[in-house]
Amino acid sequence: MDLNLLKELVSIDTSKPENKPKAVEVIVEAARNRGLRAEVVEDSKGIPNVLVYGKGNGKKVLFVTHYDVVPPGDGWTRDPFTPVVEDGKLYGRGAADDKSAIVAVLDALASVENAAVEPVLVVAGAEETGESEGFMKELEGDVAIIVDSGPNPTIGSSGVLKWTITVKGKQAHSAYPFLGKNALYDAAKIVTFVERFASFAEKFLRSEYAGAEHYEKLPVRPSATVLHAGSAWNIIPSTAEVHVSIRTIPEWNNDLMEPLFLELLEEFARENGIEYEVRKDIDMEAWVSEGEETERFYDLYREVTGLDVNPAVELGGTDGVHFKDRMPVVQFGPMRPENNIHGPDEFVYLKDVEMVERVVREILRRGL
Repeated sequence: MDLNLLKELVSIDTSKPENKPKAVEVIVEAARNRGLRAEVVEDSKGIPNVLVYGKGNGKKVLFVTHYDVVPPGDGWTRDPFTPVVEDGKLYGRGAADDKSAIVAVLDALASVENAAVEPVLVVAGAEETGESEGFMKELEGDVAIIVDSGPNPTIGSSGVLKWTITVKGKQAHSAYPFLGKNALYDAAKIVTFVERFASFAEKFLRSEYAGAEHYEKLPVRPSATVLHAGSAWNIIPSTAEVHVSIRTIPEWNNDLMEPLFLELLEEFARENGIEYEVRKDIDMEAWVSEGEETERFYDLYREVTGLDVNPAVELGGTDGVHFKDRMPVVQFGPMRPENNIHGPDEFVYLKDVEMVERVVREILRRGL
């Protein structure tokens, strides 16, 4: 593993658009120094992405990563863009998500002269903001390996339905509450409704697949996430907004969960005299990908790492959704729950970066 390259990439704050060309330059130079062909592809929004081509023939395997990061935020005990190594960990924003994956795949590509597959390292420039979706959907291949996950391989991801529920009341002076209808009270009832629905879903709406973490059987996970109401302390609010997120699963996908939730919400509102409107903001489907390539990846992964594989589905969404309709998808990478991705003091275990490099190298040598 090229630790110096990883440090150099982590030192660039790629949450800022003006720094992205520098990161692209570093990746392209690193690829070419390894004897690999690299291409910069600007998408329709002008965001630079990088494709690095390994040497080999066979199935075209896309190793999908990204160089952009989320802003550092607060709470760090060290400079987020001055990477340091302590106790086998490298700290810095993007260390785990996802710059270590770039380095691991680059080093693996450089180590195999004649691969049993046609490998392409995909390095997207705006994965965290969702702006790389169009770029990814245009990529062609036979297998996609999303190197932006945890050590336990996963073969799918949860979907998400997100609604804004606007509760309607009647504005009045707070000294005269009998003249109004408090939308905040009705919104609070809807929050309680969502909480009860969540308890039901976690018990009874479960997948045959495990969750990537925590869940032996991944359930549907509804949550009330935002409550907006009121304009002044002495005014009874006439409107309130409740944002609801439902993380769906392959068996209880969006097409099933949407009518179920909306029907139950309508019944609850009618019984409680609540007037409301609902707007759907996000509709990303749950998915799972299985096939011969998946099984071969499991076998190879077990042999290389000595670890067992429990086929699992990610709790959140992943970039696999952009590839699943046209090729098999497998997901793994150097991320663990304790790595604080998107949080303060993000870090990656160097042993996990080395593990990713070993697994990718064996894919190149043996094929899928």
